[in-house]
Amino acid sequence: MKKQNDLNKKTWFCLLIIMLFAVGALTVAYFLLPIFFPNLSKPVQMAVFMVIFLPLLYFFIKRQLEHFETQVLNASKDIEMEKCSLFREIDEQEERYQVLVENSPVGILTCDRNGVIVMVNPAVVKLLGSPSEAATKEVNVFTFPPLVESGIANHLKHCVETGEMFRGEAVYTSKWGKVVYLRMHFVPLHDYNGKIAGVQGIVEDFTEYKKAQDQLRTYYHAIEHSPVMVLISDDQGIIEYINPQYTKVTGYTPADLIGKNVESIYAGNNINKVYQELRNTVTAGKVWQKEHRNVKKNGESYWENISISPVFDENGDIYHYVSVKEDITARREESEHAKYLAYHDTLTGLANRGLFNDRLMISVANAARYQSRMAVMYMDLDCFKEINDRFGHDVGDELLKAVAARIKSVIRKGDTLARMGGDEFTLIIPDFEDVSDVEAVAEKIIKAMEKPVTQKNLQITVSIGVAVYPNHGTNHESLLLSADKAMYQAKNAGKKNYRFYAPEK
Repeated sequence: MKKQNDLNKKTWFCLLIIMLFAVGALTVAYFLLPIFFPNLSKPVQMAVFMVIFLPLLYFFIKRQLEHFETQVLNASKDIEMEKCSLFREIDEQEERYQVLVENSPVGILTCDRNGVIVMVNPAVVKLLGSPSEAATKEVNVFTFPPLVESGIANHLKHCVETGEMFRGEAVYTSKWGKVVYLRMHFVPLHDYNGKIAGVQGIVEDFTEYKKAQDQLRTYYHAIEHSPVMVLISDDQGIIEYINPQYTKVTGYTPADLIGKNVESIYAGNNINKVYQELRNTVTAGKVWQKEHRNVKKNGESYWENISISPVFDENGDIYHYVSVKEDITARREESEHAKYLAYHDTLTGLANRGLFNDRLMISVANAARYQSRMAVMYMDLDCFKEINDRFGHDVGDELLKAVAARIKSVIRKGDTLARMGGDEFTLIIPDFEDVSDVEAVAEKIIKAMEKPVTQKNLQITVSIGVAVYPNHGTNHESLLLSADKAMYQAKNAGKKNYRFYAPEK
């Protein structure tokens, strides 16, 4: 086209030169010939002019025409080459478009204004559940039952009638019962006159995305209403989410934590060592689990069972961490209480028989190892049965608790005082230097019982038997048995006193 324009410009330029040449020649004939040939008449002058001018004009026009023909021929060849190149480019673009349409994972569909399908790609054939492309083209999108039932037909018809673009979603059920979630985008097509000629658009199967979206919504609902705490952070430990239960237990709100590093939760809680342990574990791609004590926003401590697991992307790189925590304070307290009850007397709070035997074995083992001495006392309240029968079990229980407190007040912290049952108490005195130290303890206990106890001002006394390691036994069983026998020896000697074990004669 550019060369054609250049040719037209040159043609007009040549015509302009000829006209100027003719005007110049006429001027010469009119003004100069009378000067050089004054004796010639006007007809002769014109004849002379024609003889001189016409051959020159002939050769000039002939040369220009030859040049013009050459230019026209060359221009025609160039135009033809440009046309071929343009058609080739159009064919290549159509081929590329066709390859793109045929291999597109998204369905592409074109229909005329009557609903007759003009073009479909294999993705549409698959989505509609048709056996072939030819069978699909026989479908009228305005009347095809599955399209009508899903509402797609109405949207297409509305697009043709109004010329409005349509974008939306629909649930499509094929003739064979397969349910597909479709996302569509249709635009009207116009002819050269601007009238609507049909509709073209894309149809995308987002069934898997829809299922994943519904699943994600379900998971989110489960986490939001979970009875356990959930915290999610990115790969750098920056908190992105906490669920309501986390706020309920710890007092921290999303505004307090989101955007901050998880390290801030542990700062100042004296558990930096625990934090470093968990960090080293999860950054190595492993799950970290532990029960430990943490601190709430108000400074109150609580026990939590925590599990932190890394989340990997498709490349196997960690991009999130999920922390699941459970407040186990009540359970820990119940466990500790159950453990306490297993080793302590419920009435007095003293060690029970089981805990006493364990500590006695340890004490004997330590004495044997370090070649030291230790003693065991076996105590029994005098006339307790009479008091219990006369005043009742409640008064008897109060008396036992008061006696336990009196004895505990006069012994060392390292000594173990236990209630063996009924009105019997035992005491372990580890690592003493002289027997007089043990005697002093026995005398303190007897003296502590001299003041009346309970609100009824009851008077109670105690008889004490003492066995010393290794003199009276070399194991816990023999020592306890010797102390028990010594206690009966004290009772037989008049009660309210103590006796060291002496073998019976």
